[in-house]
Amino acid sequence: MNTNVDTVKNRETWCDAARGICSLTVILAHIPAVPDAVVMYFSPFTVPCFFILAGYFTKNYGGSIPDFLYNKVLRELLLKLMFCFSLTTLSLQIIAGLLLHPSTIPEWLYDTSMSFLVKPTAYFFSVLLLCSLYFMIVNKLCRDKPLPMMLAGVALMAVGFLLVRERIMRPWNWDTALVCVIFYIAGYCARQTGIIAKFKFRPEHAILSGCAFFALVTVFACTLGVTNARIIVANNTFLSPLVSVPLLIAGNGFVIALGNVLPKENRPVRLLMYIGRHSMLYFMIGGPVLAYVNYFNTLLFEAVHWRFLESIYFKIPVYIVLTAGLTLIPAYLSDRFCPALNGRFRLPKDLVRRRPKTCMAVCVVLPLIGACFVIAALKGMIIPNKIYARHYSVQGVDVSSYQGEINWKTLESQGVRFAFIKATEGSGHVDSRFAENWRAVSGTDIAAGAYHFFSFESSGRTQAQHFIATVPVRDNSLPPVIDLEYYGDHERHPLPADLIVPELQCLLDTLEKHYGKRPIIYVTEPSYLQYVYSYFDDYPIWFRNVVTDPPEGNWLFWQYTNRAKLEGYRGKESFIDMNAFLGSEEEWRAFIHNQPAP
Repeated sequence: MNTNVDTVKNRETWCDAARGICSLTVILAHIPAVPDAVVMYFSPFTVPCFFILAGYFTKNYGGSIPDFLYNKVLRELLLKLMFCFSLTTLSLQIIAGLLLHPSTIPEWLYDTSMSFLVKPTAYFFSVLLLCSLYFMIVNKLCRDKPLPMMLAGVALMAVGFLLVRERIMRPWNWDTALVCVIFYIAGYCARQTGIIAKFKFRPEHAILSGCAFFALVTVFACTLGVTNARIIVANNTFLSPLVSVPLLIAGNGFVIALGNVLPKENRPVRLLMYIGRHSMLYFMIGGPVLAYVNYFNTLLFEAVHWRFLESIYFKIPVYIVLTAGLTLIPAYLSDRFCPALNGRFRLPKDLVRRRPKTCMAVCVVLPLIGACFVIAALKGMIIPNKIYARHYSVQGVDVSSYQGEINWKTLESQGVRFAFIKATEGSGHVDSRFAENWRAVSGTDIAAGAYHFFSFESSGRTQAQHFIATVPVRDNSLPPVIDLEYYGDHERHPLPADLIVPELQCLLDTLEKHYGKRPIIYVTEPSYLQYVYSYFDDYPIWFRNVVTDPPEGNWLFWQYTNRAKLEGYRGKESFIDMNAFLGSEEEWRAFIHNQPAP
């Protein structure tokens, strides 16, 4: 490699300042009830800047895949992230519990490992891994030439833009990863060409780039509306390249310029740089620390009822200062006992490392462990979401003819508190086991309700009539459920919302009028985004997510696995769907007792 080492300082302090700025904006982004107008002005550079710096300090391991997997993936990413993430799973209650009951330590370690694999942390790691792998491939094919590497990054970014769907809820998704690759490669190419080190930054550069950035954000907000602008730039969804690209260039240029011109001898700037050197800790631990700050502020408000404690103008500065200050404690401890966690931000020496003897073993064992985990999950031996679902005490099942003959007393003895039973589908199909299940479940204390599988080919009125003709009115039943999910070719080619929403509304209105209870809508994430989000916000939602816990929202029920195995049924399907009521025992009793009589 031909890195121009002489043009770059041994330690580039602007990176410390830039990551310090981004660490504080990450805290700001997680403050409860932050207005869209505030989020909109800092979000375009919060995440991309981390990828730019990650690429800027990427080492070359000689293009060898085993070297890369061991040094970059295992040593630099996986171990650091898992250590930091294990700290985020600790709380005062958990620490006290571990001290009082040391036998629960293995269970906590298992929960922590599973959380790392299936929580959003895993998506974040997947993004970093994809960027790194793509960099390694492009770097080898392009022979370290900046221009071909940037073109390859732009090509993959274009694919990411094409894959983005409107209103993506989960920010760490593969389409985001494809877009973030360009920042990763851009950072690496910036170091290769020495463009940042050679440029003589002056205060006017930071002022001009900052003015350009804030002007662009204001123009787009006025044109698209504040909410739409926030969705585009805050959730890393990159819905419109014409909006996103100028904002990202201006925003990241502003941060880089600001990091270069801030007076490094100034004490507040030195503190900001210290935060930047511990940006990984702030990224991983800042959220839980902020949650504690918010918790104690809520307790204080309930005790003294001072209105300013609830003001967002109070929360923004105070929460940032307290969260940043409290996180300095683990940062200091990491300096003393685990300095490898901190960002050194030194220009890497691009030398080929010798493979350690254990490298090949690691590269073989890790994929095998991953394959065993996937197979065990498919066989129902491991249920990833179980570690989250067990926090909800009220759990139940949903069944159909696939479970065959069901002994409801046996299910009840295993802690099943509620059941949704398939009744109808479309305008003509009736589940063959519905009548028997509906009769038999009434002999137990299981709260039961019936569900209808929505058809995109039938009208809402005929589907409602079909359901009403099949499901009798029962005073103590749960509300009827509309199962709204894709089937056949509808996921690849979904029908437009303006065709489906009126039919769904007709079905919901008819069932509510007949049964006297507001129906529940069962959704997957794609069907929710396409047909329910912003259309039926006042309806109770039953959300399916068998990989991780459901996204934040007003969910009532959560289907957390379709691979559970219980005693008490014999049918074609050996598995049964398990669900959790997202509330406490008191909230469950209130929900049951508040059901209006038909």
